[in-house]
Amino acid sequence: MRRLPSLIALRFFEETARHMSFNRAATALCVTQGAVSRQIKLLEESLGAKLFERDHKGIRLTPAGLQFLPCLSEAFDTIERGFRQITAAKGRRRLVVAVPPTFATQWFSPRLGSLGDELPDVELSVRTSPTEDCHCVIRFGRNALAGAHSELLMTERHVLVGAPGLLSESLDMLLEHLPALHVLHNDARLDLWPNWLAKAGLPARYAENGIEFSTLEQAIRAARKGAGLAVVDRNMIVEELADGSLARFSDVEVAGPYGYWLDVAQHHASLEHVQAFAGWMREEVLKME
Repeated sequence: MRRLPSLIALRFFEETARHMSFNRAATALCVTQGAVSRQIKLLEESLGAKLFERDHKGIRLTPAGLQFLPCLSEAFDTIERGFRQITAAKGRRRLVVAVPPTFATQWFSPRLGSLGDELPDVELSVRTSPTEDCHCVIRFGRNALAGAHSELLMTERHVLVGAPGLLSESLDMLLEHLPALHVLHNDARLDLWPNWLAKAGLPARYAENGIEFSTLEQAIRAARKGAGLAVVDRNMIVEELADGSLARFSDVEVAGPYGYWLDVAQHHASLEHVQAFAGWMREEVLKME
């Protein structure tokens, strides 16, 4: 009987070693940084040896990690070759999709079961940034992309949300005393709060007492925990609104001007499984209407 550690932990270790970053590994694996750290710790306990050294500069492989990584990568390469040989013989097709990180976590990942039912013979590879082998790219933007089949899937719809336990308080009091949770882009606050306050006819000063986050997902999590109120795209919080972990605090909604686009390179547009994926995306968006 083989004595092997968790395959999940092995996969997480290889991805972390590839990126030399727990954060980037978590993004690539579509999980949280905490999940990566836990799996690495379990693997280290199983091996009885530390695999990474951690300090203020980041992480680096220990001698044990340096010894283990090539063996593990070679084993995974062998498994992948065997998998592709068999699936290719059975006619499986590969679909490479690039999606923004928050879109991947908040919208795309919860629907993967439905996608698997729709395309059972397709091997899916999800990236968080476009690569040369991508068939489809989900892009956050304002305009169609030149030189590709580009269609708008959904427009942002910004609403005011927070922890349900705060609903008993008046909105004016909450806006006066709670931090506004802001999302940054290129180190500058997005105009989500000013635009929403303007449409709601409320003072702009409510956006001044704020906490800034580098991603929308971080702002959503903070809002769920009652750290403040957030103006977020309701397309990205369908599950949270449905399960009651987030609540809307106003009927005011601001549409656009940005949205999520499906871009397909011209040389991939005629592929049957690419067309099927595009059709599935459209249907999933329509279910939200």
